[in-house]
Amino acid sequence: MVEAWVLFRLAIACGLIAATVAVQASFMSAGLGVFRRLERERRDFLLRYPTLVTVVWIIYLITPIALDVVLWATFYYLAQALPNFDDALYFSTVTFTTVGYGDIVLGKDWRQVATFEAVNGWIIFGWATALMMAVIQRLHFHGDSQAGLGPRP
Repeated sequence: MVEAWVLFRLAIACGLIAATVAVQASFMSAGLGVFRRLERERRDFLLRYPTLVTVVWIIYLITPIALDVVLWATFYYLAQALPNFDDALYFSTVTFTTVGYGDIVLGKDWRQVATFEAVNGWIIFGWATALMMAVIQRLHFHGDSQAGLGPRP
């Protein structure tokens, strides 16, 4: 019976990871679609305001991360792993960001799930960082046709 409960918790963790990947992929796809459209139709805007576009892009990429944190927090709250949503949101934030202050901890039954959230955050932050750098390269290194807004080979 113990093994079934462990497998159930691991399945929940995998489901939450799948959900956060779907959120991140949806935002990535939509955001890159807008960026590609701007490259085609408003290249002058991108060349004139690369810092503004970078700031907007980074804020945009923080949005799905916030949604991911709320998703995990909602799970902790609904599973009654934490007593209230404020604690669940705080715990989820420090776990997803891998800060892990340790002032709020889960009971023994849910600790393993929290480790999956930390791994999930590590993956999502790496992905978001890669997306940030891809756009920054295209915006700020436009003199190089391989990396910037110049003609594509």
